[in-house]
Amino acid sequence: MLHITNGDNANQVIQSMGIEGRYLAWADVLHDGPVPAGLRLDEMSQVRANFIHHCGWASEFEALTHFQSRDALFASAAREGGVIIWNSPELYDQLHLIQLLAWYRSEGRHYAPPELVLVPCLLGLATESDDLPQYFSARAQVTEEQLNLAEDAWHAFTSTNPRMLSALLADNMDALPYLKAGLQRQVQEYPDCFGISRTQRQALKAVAEGIAAPGRIFAASQQMESPQFMGDSSFWLFIKEMVQSAAPLLAVDGADEFKVPGMFGPDEAFLSQRLQLTPMGEQVLAGEADWLVKHRIDRWVGGVHLNPQNIWRWDSQNATFIRG
Repeated sequence: MLHITNGDNANQVIQSMGIEGRYLAWADVLHDGPVPAGLRLDEMSQVRANFIHHCGWASEFEALTHFQSRDALFASAAREGGVIIWNSPELYDQLHLIQLLAWYRSEGRHYAPPELVLVPCLLGLATESDDLPQYFSARAQVTEEQLNLAEDAWHAFTSTNPRMLSALLADNMDALPYLKAGLQRQVQEYPDCFGISRTQRQALKAVAEGIAAPGRIFAASQQMESPQFMGDSSFWLFIKEMVQSAAPLLAVDGADEFKVPGMFGPDEAFLSQRLQLTPMGEQVLAGEADWLVKHRIDRWVGGVHLNPQNIWRWDSQNATFIRG
């Protein structure tokens, strides 16, 4: 059997509890970067490898080789009928789940559905008290209802029109018990009426409260999440955008740009940085300015490329998207 999890830490935790089989970390930050509709798995992996390379997280060859190896192992196990997907409530996991189950509705439609293990805790942080063997024993084969919901959710997430997501969220999604909450968090990554996402707002709030070191800002932002889902590499992309904008919300003391960690981790140049709010950051955080009036947004959320000609905002009060 092949256990598919959200990462190497989760694999190590599950293995440590004596659960046998092969292990595969799906390991893709689908909440960041382009996830366009209508692509085969190998085509999507090429898009994702290119994105990861441009983020500076790996060379394009390394990223593509990783995805190709991952996809080949998954497809082989799916043909054999021995796939087990571990799923916990974090957004990261929910996007993996709908990608995998949607694959069974398209390229893998002739294969037996996988089994699903639902775990109410964060897999990579689980301990013996979380009793993963109990959840593993309660696993069940994915049903038609679950496959249908996952396919609808993947189509909505990868669509160029985010209103498909808000329409989906208005429906019953109990077949996959963690999915609705995950997608409700996903839509908050769109700009709000003041032009910033929830992640950006959390970062600004942390700095406004006197936190200046990048690592501490990230930790403070994660404390505002329930459950947590974002790694620090993704978080630095948001900080970099807010610093290096034509209308910056944050400034680095004594520097014009924000230095992200390299492939080999944080160095002194990164660790020594201290951030502060700009006047624009103060106005946006206070609800007195719209960042997108002056900032040229260029960011993907699922299948939507946010840019000055294609701005979508999430209206949390009315649970809907607004164009422009």
